[in-house]
Amino acid sequence: MRAKRLLLLSLVLAAGCKTPTPAEQLGSILSWIGTAEMAGEAWLRHSTPDTYTRQTLELSHETLGKISNDLLESPPAETDTATLDGVLTSSRGRIARMAALITVRNAPDFTRELDSLRADEKILKKLSESVESKQ
Repeated sequence: MRAKRLLLLSLVLAAGCKTPTPAEQLGSILSWIGTAEMAGEAWLRHSTPDTYTRQTLELSHETLGKISNDLLESPPAETDTATLDGVLTSSRGRIARMAALITVRNAPDFTRELDSLRADEKILKKLSESVESKQ
């Protein structure tokens, strides 16, 4: 009886741990970029503390790296992998620079990075829509 319970538990856990689809991964990436944007906008309005905003950006940067690596290990079919890799790398770099700019309180450069991150987001949205339409 105990062996059956362990087997059942193992099957339930295995079923719950499925690998996310490329569309789901791109959705997560867009969500984390959105989080970075919201944190950045709040910082520019002086409505969040520097430490909170920097930590949020650092978490976004780290999480984007993990999701991006997983996505690029098995990229979506018929997707320009070089463009996808480039925009993911660019977005992560922008978020890292934004976190660093908080430390020196450089709002003008921070705003430029935030605007560029929004441009990256538009490219990723188009790629995401393309991947979703092919599923």
